[in-house]
Amino acid sequence: MKKKEIFSTDFLPNKQEKLFSYEQYFKLFTKLYKNNLLPNNILLSGQPGLGKSTFAYHFINSILSNKEDYSYDFMNFTINPLNRSFRLINEQYHPNFYLIENFVNKQSISINQVKDMINYLNKTNYEKNIKFILIDNAEYLNLHSVNALLKIIEEHNLNTFVIIIHNSSIKLVETLKSRCIEFKIFFSNQERQKILENLLTYNDLKININLLEKIKSFYDSPGIILNLVKLINEAAIDVSDPNLINVISNLMKYNLRNKNNTNLNLLQNTIELFFFQELKKTNNKSKISLNYSKVLESLNSFKKYNIDMNNTFYEIKENIVHG
Repeated sequence: MKKKEIFSTDFLPNKQEKLFSYEQYFKLFTKLYKNNLLPNNILLSGQPGLGKSTFAYHFINSILSNKEDYSYDFMNFTINPLNRSFRLINEQYHPNFYLIENFVNKQSISINQVKDMINYLNKTNYEKNIKFILIDNAEYLNLHSVNALLKIIEEHNLNTFVIIIHNSSIKLVETLKSRCIEFKIFFSNQERQKILENLLTYNDLKININLLEKIKSFYDSPGIILNLVKLINEAAIDVSDPNLINVISNLMKYNLRNKNNTNLNLLQNTIELFFFQELKKTNNKSKISLNYSKVLESLNSFKKYNIDMNNTFYEIKENIVHG
């Protein structure tokens, strides 16, 4: 059987046709909506990689596809790829959906993105038509963006729903948070393990079991683990010998060919995992901590000042290998 080809966009939340382990949240939101009790300003907060954005896309599709062909499958929590709303959202052309997110290689969500959304609402302000505004990675909103957003959140009509996705490890501006009804997304360790197993199986991803156990010993977020495994598969890295230094070296080479924030963050995740493993097996923790600080400083300087990636990776590798 031919192995499923993996594309760089395969794991984006808007592309996910299958939703795992959100049954209770989905039933709650559906009940609230049917009883006209769904809050107009919703904050979904939780650890990154739990599928909050994927859940939001599925819930939105379940409503927008209601009277369309190939409507949402509530029994299996599945979107039909032939559905009109699914296709239009992925083409960024749905008249009843608007997305704000941090652009790749941008450090914040700009005020212009919020202003564009306000223009969209003003041009399509028909009260009988339901609209969804999805703000993904809200922690990237800067203060100017938040201030522009507050007016809309306070004044939009009852058929407009704003869903805000927030990584709870980063503080959200309190004035924005206080104007939303917050739903804290949480899964037990057993539930996270089940989500990960389902995701790896569903996406036909394979990885050395020893390396997977190393990753799971540090990261308990299914999404982060999935994306790391995906990147390792995408970069065709040989992990028959799960040596993290080799994995990091190959991820660096891949990043040089495929430069974006997502790949860089996944490389940083793997570097963090390496130092975590080193701390567990050494008594000289101060030296490891110092090397880790140097590596973080190099990465942060690269992101902030756009320093040459080759030089940055050379410095990092020196600290990892020779420390």
